[in-house]
Amino acid sequence: MVFNSIYFLFVFLPIALVLYYVIPARLKNLLLVIISFLFYAWGSPKSVIFLLFASLFNYASGIEIEHLKISRHTDAAMKVLIASASANIVLLASFKYIFDDMPVGMSFFTFTVLSYLFDVYGERTGAQRNPVNFILYVSFFPKLLSGPIVQYADMEAQLTNRKADPDKLMDGGVLFLVGLGKKVLLADALGAGFALLGQAENSILGAWLMMIFYSLQLYFDFSGYSDMAIGLSKMFGFEFEKNFDYPYMSLTVSEFWRRWHISLGNWFKQYVYFPMGGSRVSDVLILRNLLVVWLLTGIWHGNTFCFVVWGLYHGAFVILERFVIKGRFDGFPKALRRLATCLIAGIGWIFFFSPTIPSALRVILSMFGGAAFATRTAVYVLRSYFILLVLSLIGCTPFGSFLWNRLFAENNIGLNEHVLAFIAVALRLGLLILCTASLLGSTYTSFLYFKF
Repeated sequence: MVFNSIYFLFVFLPIALVLYYVIPARLKNLLLVIISFLFYAWGSPKSVIFLLFASLFNYASGIEIEHLKISRHTDAAMKVLIASASANIVLLASFKYIFDDMPVGMSFFTFTVLSYLFDVYGERTGAQRNPVNFILYVSFFPKLLSGPIVQYADMEAQLTNRKADPDKLMDGGVLFLVGLGKKVLLADALGAGFALLGQAENSILGAWLMMIFYSLQLYFDFSGYSDMAIGLSKMFGFEFEKNFDYPYMSLTVSEFWRRWHISLGNWFKQYVYFPMGGSRVSDVLILRNLLVVWLLTGIWHGNTFCFVVWGLYHGAFVILERFVIKGRFDGFPKALRRLATCLIAGIGWIFFFSPTIPSALRVILSMFGGAAFATRTAVYVLRSYFILLVLSLIGCTPFGSFLWNRLFAENNIGLNEHVLAFIAVALRLGLLILCTASLLGSTYTSFLYFKF
């Protein structure tokens, strides 16, 4: 099941919320486990068994690691950690790179359980003794398929001590609706334009439009999913950090990756970069650490060599900024620096959507003069999608949030607060109607990050 479906919006979610808010507190976690497994089984019934096995295996591993640590058998605890972590990684790699039939969300819930094992061994947290609570941590349906990747230490307290109230329900619902709008009204429409461009012969205009359309589609698709996931979690009382922070406003590539898929970046920082010494070592070792992190980032995303190149490509720019550029462009206009960062990121996305390295290089070559200037398809897409393109570019900035706060939160238009509240509700209802109409009038479009 997916968030952007009529059945989820108007059947599954309302029933889940009603049940959650009326049952006793002691049963809420058990209910969420049942709901999460039903959600997962809807599109992948066979994978439910694997999800349950992974949850129970890592539940038992965490308890064993803690027991050995308390008993001062540190070497034995390390062996259990290595064996358990290796089992998770081998299974993920096998499904992803050998069988090519990976259960949806496996990359995300594997990193979820790995963070738990590492935290228990590092005594950042204690082992979870309640199997229902642990299974909920792994399988909680809002974050199950595409994150955010919530580290156990950040969710542990909320498993037993959280508050679901009307305010959280409303705030979470609004964030969910914003994410739905990003996905349905922007990402899917941009995807249609990108698909048209992909069917045409390469041209300079077409190649540039492909890069721009995919860059915007991926952002609104994934940030939309993240908003929906975080909003849904809040409706059930959980508070998670944001996963995107206007990455296309970044001044450097390093800043871009502090703003894009924040939970994944934090995971690699916490469990890969810091254990290797982070930035507290020599420059040679920092260089090694960065290369390892970016190589693993590329491998995590996909099972083709394009993703390895994509990871090392970004790693190279991060290394250049740290060791060569060193802020030499800080005096340049911010608009120019943002444009350069977006161009670097956009070229990187070409390796994301291309099936092979040669096909990616052909698109890049076309961008810089290796083809005719334009085809009829490229001109048609530019004309037909121009307004959407402009709105999407504005949507990548904080302008919409700024405008909403100025008009409604701060009431700079001087309206009666009841009138203002009515307008805000009407706008949100209008957004829901637009999203629903779009879902009813189009075929289902999966989230892009499901395949990663």
